[in-house]
Amino acid sequence: MKMKEKLPLIVSLLGSFALAACGGGGGGDSAPTPQAAAPATSASAPAPASTPTVTGEALPSLSSPQAGSTAATGNGFEGIWTEPASSSSRTTAMIDPANNISYVTGLFSFVTSTFFGAATTAAPNWTLTSGFETRSNVRYTATAGSGTYTANQTLTGSYVANGTTVNLSLQYDPANALAVTQSSVTGTWAQNSTSLTVNDAGGFTGNILGCGVSGTLTLTTPGSNKNLYTMTTTGTTSTCTLASGVTYSGNAAITFLPVSGSTTLYKRTIVYLIKAADNSVIAYGQLSKQ
Repeated sequence: MKMKEKLPLIVSLLGSFALAACGGGGGGDSAPTPQAAAPATSASAPAPASTPTVTGEALPSLSSPQAGSTAATGNGFEGIWTEPASSSSRTTAMIDPANNISYVTGLFSFVTSTFFGAATTAAPNWTLTSGFETRSNVRYTATAGSGTYTANQTLTGSYVANGTTVNLSLQYDPANALAVTQSSVTGTWAQNSTSLTVNDAGGFTGNILGCGVSGTLTLTTPGSNKNLYTMTTTGTTSTCTLASGVTYSGNAAITFLPVSGSTTLYKRTIVYLIKAADNSVIAYGQLSKQ
């Protein structure tokens, strides 16, 4: 029997998810508008337009991970997993040390599905113990989930939802080689109508798609340097989709997007995927440092 349940509403931040792969094209900064040259005069030629400065950082290296990072100290299954950069369909998955899994999938910038679940592992195998997928505001129970993984390299497998087999083919993301601290997320992160300002302790205020929110963004493993955070928030008003009196929580991580105008530089973003305890409302986004 197909298990499905209509969701009241999914907070769909379609304009706020870049879905571009580390090392891939698209989804980066918009190219700066060239400066217009001044009209020529008989006295002198126009001054050349200035070249915009391209800023960013190199990707962390999985072959030489930073000390304390997930790639250096994790269990091989936890971390950030993504589809290959050449795929137009993009999945970003986050797995915490307790093997709780969440992911969001999109086609270009349009999010098509989300997933929340839990697994057990006996290397090189993993088995889904519970989970659900959402598509078009409908929640489907996930069953028969299993597969294999190579620590810090690849994760493959499948599960069944709505009578359809969903295949997974993910790669260990370079962002796992980044060593972070709690202060790595301090500052303002924004995209379109979503903006969050995070303090040094991980407390934040702001809005998600116009809904005022407050909450915390703290290291999933306190005191570690692993690039995985737990996001917990509640709304500040009773009438918004993210309502006051309701707690929404889930995974978040720092990921990288290519910078336009460069083949070697990347910018940091925060990807998050959170839900209400009763699974009725889901929010997701990808925010850039301001």
